[in-house]
Amino acid sequence: ESAGVPFISSVVLLTAGGMILSGRASFSALLLASTAGITLGSAIGYLVGYLGGSVGRVVGGYLNRNSGAAAPARSRAFAQVFAYMEKYGVYSILIGQLWGVTRTFISFPAGAMKMSLLRFILFTTLGGAVFSLWVIGWSLIFTGAAGLLLKLLKILHLFTPWIWPALILAVIIAAYLYYRYRKKTT
Repeated sequence: ESAGVPFISSVVLLTAGGMILSGRASFSALLLASTAGITLGSAIGYLVGYLGGSVGRVVGGYLNRNSGAAAPARSRAFAQVFAYMEKYGVYSILIGQLWGVTRTFISFPAGAMKMSLLRFILFTTLGGAVFSLWVIGWSLIFTGAAGLLLKLLKILHLFTPWIWPALILAVIIAAYLYYRYRKKTT
């Protein structure tokens, strides 16, 4: 995803909780692999932007002269991205790594702007690690909750059909008593 391929890496990371809870992978290994993948993909995007920056400016200038009204709007959007990145510098890389669309494409303008590669890698790695930690953590929570729900459903499934009317009646009586108690106190 970080190399500009429109693929949602969060979907893959959401399986991390199941891998960790089943013992097939460790949390630290998945965090390291995800962060390394984000950093490597972003470095490829940076390289493409770095090498294509001058070509893009030439082609962009050519398009602006020859494409009519659509090209100025396109170049204004690019100008806004570059102005934002110039204003916030490497912090725009850190924040950009936390969101899907920006994580996919933020490396290209960083390379085209000839941002310091070392600082770019550092802030990309830091932002990628925070993103990975966030998604893997939520994956663990969701997977654990789903596992607990499945265990509860298995237990409920083991009840004989004769116990269900008694459970339903108990819930109705409890709700009635609660409602009646609450009505008296208010």
